[in-house]
Amino acid sequence: MAEKLHQNHRERVLEKFRRFGLDVFSDHEALELLLFFAIPRVDTNPTAHRLLARFGSLHAVLEAPAEQLCEVEGIGPRAATLLRLAYAMCARYQQDVAKSERHSDRLNTIERIGAYFVPQFAGEQDEVLLAAYLDGAGRVIKCEEIARGGHTQVTVDAYKIARTALLCDASGVALAHNHPNGTVTPSESDLLATRRLEQTLAGLGLELVDHCVVARGKYTSIRKLRAGQLGQRR
Repeated sequence: MAEKLHQNHRERVLEKFRRFGLDVFSDHEALELLLFFAIPRVDTNPTAHRLLARFGSLHAVLEAPAEQLCEVEGIGPRAATLLRLAYAMCARYQQDVAKSERHSDRLNTIERIGAYFVPQFAGEQDEVLLAAYLDGAGRVIKCEEIARGGHTQVTVDAYKIARTALLCDASGVALAHNHPNGTVTPSESDLLATRRLEQTLAGLGLELVDHCVVARGKYTSIRKLRAGQLGQRR
């Protein structure tokens, strides 16, 4: 009898999703629904609450390593894999959208540059540096990964960036890297590397259009930051 009632509850939750989508669900209800597909014949509502209590938020649950997820009562390897897969699919979706728009976007404003780069770092656990090479109209000719580091720092290879820019006949370069620690504030080394690359490119008649720092779906434009600091000094 209890199993039948539980099955009816699952059907009601699934029907609610089919009719209204995920927007009407709270975070714990969304997790409860997702866990239906990994944990059969068990009430996943308490497990969803335990996940949120352990990690503090929905995004932190999805970002958590599998071994930490398995420390939560009710979560085994199958459920942990499903949660990791859900997060990876979100990242893949964002990356695919960015890829499909890559050749039509004009990265001629700070906002467009930020919107272009942010999805490409979704799901990244390492610090990664990307460079987009732009034509005179700001369209992306090519975008490539320049460097990949650990959780703290990557090296800006000015020679590699300048050489590629010249080879693809670019007029400018837009740069971005992520901070896996979650802060979008540029470090002193970020600012120094930006100035050095800017000088290297300028010597070749190329422009460093901007350098963005990305974290948790947000970004900071170093170009905008420096312009604001300059305005304050005046």
